[in-house]
Amino acid sequence: MQYRTSTFRRTTCALAVLGVLAACERSDTLIAPSAPLASSASLALEVSDANASNGQQVAIAIANESGSALGAVQGYLRFKPNQLRFRGQVRDAASNEILLVNEQDVARGELRLAALNAAGLNRTSPLVFDVLDAGYASSLSFVVEEAVLNGSPVARTNVTVDAAYHVNRALGGLAAPAHLSVQEWSDILSAQGTSAAEPGEIRNGLKFGDTNFDGNLTLADALYVINISVGLNEMIVGTDGTGPVGDRDAVVAGNVSPANSPGLGEVGDATPPGLEGNGSRVLSLADGLAIINEFVGVDQPVVGEIIPGRPLVPVSNRIVISANVTTNTTWTNGNIYELQGGIVVTNSATLTIQPGTLIEGQQGTGPGIGGAALFVARDGRLVADGTALQPIVFTCKDNGAARFKGCWGGISVLGNAALNDGALNSPIITGRATTGGCREKTAEGSANLAVGLALYGGCNDNDDSGIFRYIRVEYAGFRFTPTNELNGLALYGVGRGTIVDFVQIHAGLDDGLEMFGGTVNMKHIVATANSDDSFDYTEGWNGDAQFIIVQLDSLDSDKGFEQDNYEFGNDFTPRATPRIYNATVIGKAFVTSTSGTAGNNAVGGLHVRRGTWPKMFNFLVQNFPFALDIDDTATCTGWNTAAGFEIKNSIFTQNTRLDASDTPDPACEANESAAILLAGSNNLTPATSPLISPLDVRVPDWRPAFGTATGGAVPPGSFFDATATYIGAVAPANATKSNIPWYSGWTRGWATATTP
Repeated sequence: MQYRTSTFRRTTCALAVLGVLAACERSDTLIAPSAPLASSASLALEVSDANASNGQQVAIAIANESGSALGAVQGYLRFKPNQLRFRGQVRDAASNEILLVNEQDVARGELRLAALNAAGLNRTSPLVFDVLDAGYASSLSFVVEEAVLNGSPVARTNVTVDAAYHVNRALGGLAAPAHLSVQEWSDILSAQGTSAAEPGEIRNGLKFGDTNFDGNLTLADALYVINISVGLNEMIVGTDGTGPVGDRDAVVAGNVSPANSPGLGEVGDATPPGLEGNGSRVLSLADGLAIINEFVGVDQPVVGEIIPGRPLVPVSNRIVISANVTTNTTWTNGNIYELQGGIVVTNSATLTIQPGTLIEGQQGTGPGIGGAALFVARDGRLVADGTALQPIVFTCKDNGAARFKGCWGGISVLGNAALNDGALNSPIITGRATTGGCREKTAEGSANLAVGLALYGGCNDNDDSGIFRYIRVEYAGFRFTPTNELNGLALYGVGRGTIVDFVQIHAGLDDGLEMFGGTVNMKHIVATANSDDSFDYTEGWNGDAQFIIVQLDSLDSDKGFEQDNYEFGNDFTPRATPRIYNATVIGKAFVTSTSGTAGNNAVGGLHVRRGTWPKMFNFLVQNFPFALDIDDTATCTGWNTAAGFEIKNSIFTQNTRLDASDTPDPACEANESAAILLAGSNNLTPATSPLISPLDVRVPDWRPAFGTATGGAVPPGSFFDATATYIGAVAPANATKSNIPWYSGWTRGWATATTP
């Protein structure tokens, strides 16, 4: 890979980004809200001829009046389109400047601008306009979005825009203005990057700032980030239709500002790089400026450092686990742990797994023929507490062939919380259950375990089975019979003292995530390409859930949500009445297709039955043969009231039918009809989806487009994020689509476009 750098001087001076054009009728001050301000700067609008008449051309630029080491400015140049017509920019080949112009709204008199100059800011190169009406200068204005000072580290700054424009005759030289595209800038700066599987991909030795994975920090890396900040590039690679899918990563490698020193995002770093003061993450000019400062020799506290979890030497030491965990044990990220058989954490032991650890289940060694499996017994705990940069990955062992659905048995967690079925025999367990005599059952897929280790359920709804945070469970599950199965992650009678947050279950043979009773709460769940249902519960689960993403395998999945009170009885108590807010449920690319596994090709969105009364708000359900199926009279008791099953403030789009075609319970299923479902519920059925790229299986973008998916309900209570008043699991994109969604950087996509 070679980079053309002849037009950019390698210099130790700090670089600057010019954000063209000030205001001529007002003085604006912008303070970036999420980073400390180091200083202030003043910009002035300059025009080549304020008195130019119709038919002439003029140049417009921005000058730095303050003398501050201003590194970057981004904003909107606004003008009257009946007075000026944009012709292009004039680029000085000897200059270090990069000037990005987004012309999307030029017809209504608006250009979005960002610029960069490795030699420091004096003024931008000219933007050229045809004059259509004299007096054009009085209509010009510039609104600053972001301004960044040079330094170590770079910092956002106050910017004052001079209220009066300045005439600068030296802004002549209007010959051959050009509309430089993103690709043309890329051709100027760099060759194409190499391919990556997904944002945040674990590459050995990868450094912050190396967005194209070539091992170097160049202007091309910064340009990619700056393009995103001004709205010219897609951040979630693979959605813009250019280049190989996933050929760059701005989400992790490019998100370096604010630096939040001294940490680099390692374990225990509460403020990792890129985390804004308001808790969000966004790609901005400051990120690009920091990368280029490092490139020209001005050391930055984050850029150029190895990203945590990406060691120079790949982890290869393998430890075989073939016996139960019966004492407190830690698995470290310097090893790969190979599970052989059904491994149980028991005897009051806690198994702690370090962030970034890889656990592989051997194929064909576990219960039945389902491969290895990991069980956490009622008296055991699993603390698998990863980070966004170092998720913990559970998968099957690569035996020289591609991994496949069901090549190991997955994770089953057995707790001491309440069920609505089973014998009243639960024991007292020291430290876990002070009361006995509640319902207990035997977990599915546990026939080969020792007597007593496969039981779940009890009297402690506050039970704590551990921490499951920033983990991925891949290719898990097994079906012994239609009612005896291993899932990706199965939570049996798990209590609300357990933390389940930022979990992906990918390409499971059976259900992705299933709850069997219990009271466990959960947030930030991603279930992709699972063969059966993605989000499933039964036996009286009574937890809260928020931010749930489901994307089905078009050729080998059943339903998005399958919801039961109890499989063999509608009115068992405690009744399953979970509260679920902010879910995105995606079906298949071709909704009417019947290709793939017979009867299992993404047949339905939400199936609510057998007496459960869930509270479902802020759902977005699309691309299904049917969006909603309600079965069993007991399910509809108190329909759409606080006393019963509710589904409100939701969007159903691009589904063949809103309701299912089966009619075993006509009185209940009448509630599926559009007239009933939409009446007084704030539910919507738009013709098109608001999501940017929901069906992409390699690197999807599940954000709603800017300004869409509004009108959600306010989530209640202390567990929920009450600010998530949008519809769907992911906050809408901002105007430039540069806000990083919560799932990006630690989850994975399909192996190829056709293989999960």
